[in-house]
Order: sequence, then structure tokens, then C-alpha cells
Amino acid sequence: MSKFLKETSNILSNPDDVRAQALTLDYYTNENHPEILDGGEEWVCHISKDVSNDESALGKATLEVIAEVQKDIGLVTDYKTYCQYNTALSDSPFVHTDQWLLLRAASMKVDYIANVYITPEDVETESAWFEFFTANELDESAEMEDYLKLTSDKLTALATKTFAYNKCLSFDSSIPHKNAPISTTPWGTDVSDSPLCFTVFMTIS
Repeated sequence: MSKFLKETSNILSNPDDVRAQALTLDYYTNENHPEILDGGEEWVCHISKDVSNDESALGKATLEVIAEVQKDIGLVTDYKTYCQYNTALSDSPFVHTDQWLLLRAASMKVDYIANVYITPEDVETESAWFEFFTANELDESAEMEDYLKLTSDKLTALATKTFAYNKCLSFDSSIPHKNAPISTTPWGTDVSDSPLCFTVFMTIS
């Protein structure tokens, strides 16, 4: 059975407001994030704190994304939302899965992820995308660490999904993927001119 992977255009009713609020957030690295466990070299993006319960456009957008994705995956019982971006100086992304959000408090089981691209065309210099794979020698019992940095001979390309402003890529957390988003020539120096995503991690009942 194929795993859930879907593109949804224009998912947010007010993407400009979401982006404007995201630009005001504090962003962290793996050395100083107050919520997420130190991922060492396994973490290559700049990421905010959880904004899922924010009273601004970010909290409203979280509920909007969940309402849309629930139509395909069933009732979402837990969720967290982070904004994240990569710059030209970020380390290259690598193949991984996200079945758990590893937190300093209790870690959260993740069944599905929704990534909404909130980088408008006037900021982009070329397309950004996610790449999805199947792991040739791993089965459903594999843990997240089993997928980290698998070499090309251990992978089969499943799909490449190109981002566009206010487009959501939602998918089963156990699909191996590269999550930058990234391009052939990475761009940007900070959150204002780099590929920026609004990412909802979801647990279902």
C-alpha cells in the first residue's frame, strides 16, 4: 500500500499574514533551541519555538492546515508547529524520517507532517523542492536513526515535489525525505531571503 503524500495549493487563507508573523520570530540552532533535543549534525535548519497555540496568524494557520489534512488522514489528536528555514551557509540536507519529534520534555509521536511554503516568488531565485524515497533494505520496523544519511545505493526515488508560495506538501512521517527545502544553488542569509516553511507535526488517533 502506498503511503500518504499530497500537494495542496493555496491552503492558507492569509499566507501573507503568516509570513509576516514568521519573520518576527526568534530562530534557533541545535545548540540553543529551548524545546527540541540537540540533534548534533543531524539538524541543518534554523527553527522557531512551537507556535501552534500562538494567538496570532500562526495559531490560526495551524488549525487551518489541520482541518484540510484531516480530510485525508483522520482525526488529529496532537500537533505542534514550527517555522524553519535554510540559508546559503546551511549544511546540505540528507535523507531522514520524522516519526518522532524529539523534545526536551516528553517527545511527541509524529504520524504526518504538513509543510507549507511561505517564501513568495519575489524572494525566490529558483524553485525549491522536497525529494521523497523508499529505503531498499528497511521495513516498517526500522527506527528513525536507521534512515539517517542513507547513500543513493540504499534508496529508490519515489517523488520530487516542487514548492510554490502557499503550497502544502503533506505526507506520512515514515517516508524517507529531504526536508530543507533546498535548491541546486542555495540562497539567502537570514529568514527574510531564505526558503521558509510553516511546518505542522501531527499525531492521529
